[in-house]
Amino acid sequence: MAEPISFDECFQTFPKLDPPLDLDTFWKDGFLALKKIPIRETYKTVLKGSFIWESLNEVSFQGIGSYTIHGKLAIPRKRGDRPVVVFFHDYLEPEEEIQKGYSDLGVAQLHINLRGHGQEMIQAPVDPNTGKRLPNWSPNYFAEGLENKDDFYMRKLYLDVIRTIEFLRITDGIDGDNIILHGKSLGSALAVFGAAYSDRIKGLILETPAFCYIDKDQLSLKANHWVREMTPTLEKRATKKIDYKKALAYFDSIQFAKKIHVPALFTCGMEDQMSHPKSIFALFNHMNCDKRMQIYPNEGNSAGKEKQPSVNLEFVKEIFQL
Repeated sequence: MAEPISFDECFQTFPKLDPPLDLDTFWKDGFLALKKIPIRETYKTVLKGSFIWESLNEVSFQGIGSYTIHGKLAIPRKRGDRPVVVFFHDYLEPEEEIQKGYSDLGVAQLHINLRGHGQEMIQAPVDPNTGKRLPNWSPNYFAEGLENKDDFYMRKLYLDVIRTIEFLRITDGIDGDNIILHGKSLGSALAVFGAAYSDRIKGLILETPAFCYIDKDQLSLKANHWVREMTPTLEKRATKKIDYKKALAYFDSIQFAKKIHVPALFTCGMEDQMSHPKSIFALFNHMNCDKRMQIYPNEGNSAGKEKQPSVNLEFVKEIFQL
């Protein structure tokens, strides 16, 4: 964004929604395909300093394409099944750390490692001249798949969210009907999808959400890895077989906004160069639920880094009535 964007312009962003006619059918087919894959859950206890207060487990379970999803699950040592917050990190960013504030509240937390991330992520190649890894490199997970929507990276990530919710339902010590989904940027799109297609979700924390209202403003932010990866595909001339932007509508999280009926807490940095503020407001404005937004006028994609955790904690206490 060359020019600072005004609050009024963002506040008035209310694009017309034109979801694909078979949007729900497409996703129901995905859920049916997922049901054919056994969960195959595993738990490995990890010892750490606060172990006396909680159990910390490295967990895994099977997703679509028989891919193994990994995460860390912390369950406070209190009687009864615990409510849980699930964290989805941003694209090409590390997963969040276990947060003591939630453990102190008696709230479990599951930190999911996004598909293709962690140790299995392809490393950036080394520049032979400098001996250093190439800057601004990314693995191109978004570069293809729109020709055949079943192969698109976001389809797999969204179905991983549904499988995560199913995993929590069968996990000892967890109240699988009392879940808050917390996403950062791209992870927020995953949280929105989960709440749109599962009635087990009780609230959403959406920090600088991305992959919502993917229009020219969002696509102008080339600092964003997934935008940069997708641009060559979206700039191709549409053929008789495929209109890439229409195909993208099956995955743009703004198409799920009307399905959200649980409280949602947003953050927005008005100088964000990764998640366009107009896109964030477009998603916010289309949700018909109890919703609120923390606005940081002079901050970017890390908006609220110092203040927001305590606001999130209060929201969790409110939703879980703690």
